[in-house]
Amino acid sequence: MNYGKYLMENSLQIKPYTPELEPLVKEFNVRLRQGGETYWAFPESHVPRLPKVANENPYQEFFLTCDGGAVRGGYLLTHSEFVVRGETTRIACGPQLNMSEALVNRCYGIIGALNVRDAVKRQPLLYGLGMGGFEQPQTKILSSMRWPLRAVPFFFKVLNAPRFLANINYLRETGGGRLMLDLGRYTGLGSMAAKVVQFRPGNRNGATAELCHEFDDWADENWARCKRRYRLVAVRNKETLNRLYPCKDSRFLRLRVSRGGRLLGWAVLLDTQMSGHKQFGHMRVGSIVDCLAEPEDASAIVQSSSTLLERRGVDLIVSNQTSSAWCRAFIASGFVRGPTNFIQALSPALASRLEPLPESWGEMHLNRGDGDGPIHL
Repeated sequence: MNYGKYLMENSLQIKPYTPELEPLVKEFNVRLRQGGETYWAFPESHVPRLPKVANENPYQEFFLTCDGGAVRGGYLLTHSEFVVRGETTRIACGPQLNMSEALVNRCYGIIGALNVRDAVKRQPLLYGLGMGGFEQPQTKILSSMRWPLRAVPFFFKVLNAPRFLANINYLRETGGGRLMLDLGRYTGLGSMAAKVVQFRPGNRNGATAELCHEFDDWADENWARCKRRYRLVAVRNKETLNRLYPCKDSRFLRLRVSRGGRLLGWAVLLDTQMSGHKQFGHMRVGSIVDCLAEPEDASAIVQSSSTLLERRGVDLIVSNQTSSAWCRAFIASGFVRGPTNFIQALSPALASRLEPLPESWGEMHLNRGDGDGPIHL
């Protein structure tokens, strides 16, 4: 028996994050910084971005892993209503922000798994989305617990090739990579290659798009039409959308798309000027973070979103999508599929609701709006 592990499991207590624990969280973050951790820190307010309010969807809860008078870790659960095979049910995304003092002290390495175990007890129907790749600690923990995993397709469209070639850090990590990218940048070959690879026949879908201040009754109409067209999809009525993407937050661009007076669907976009981003450098990045339409109308939503972001002057457009229909729509709209570190995981209980999984993966409609979302964009 590993007695160190046994003692830690039995001395730790996981409990809701309440106001009196805020000073202990601040001390936890200080210990992380003193140990050399410069990226991760746990929120120092016990109030999440989406606090629990009666009849509000979605909502979030923080939990802390405590050892006597010290906080040693914590996690976040985002509870949302979903439609799973035509039935409305509550599912949680998490454990998000699953972190511990193991970032600077390996003695606490068991906490990540304990947090997952605790989250499953609180809500057996769980999924993870994002997580940074298969080699990240959270993904490895979920894999060891027999959660099914898959990589979520990543799509990108280059609109300003010189800035893309100068700032795409993933491809500039080696001297040879930098040399090739700079060659393409200064000779113009990069711009030519991007045009060739992304070329598609002109947009003839006849769709019109308009920016909206908020989601209204038309969003409910769209939701009623779409909710049974996917095997798993998060509730996207007007109340939920206005909670997720409130009009007071000027970052979000809410796009309504129609054709001949008929509503086709919507998208939520971001137009972000990056500064020293670990992947995108100093590019101006457009992102399609959330969207919903019937599968056959997905191309019209993608094309309209891409056109708007291009007119706004972004250098690059990106998106992650699980649905096979939406993946085809992005390819048809001139996007290129690239390497992804965006991972989807399902708890065993949720996976059993979606069997056979090989058929269900492509019938789920999830994107960044369902996970860690726009916070990294």
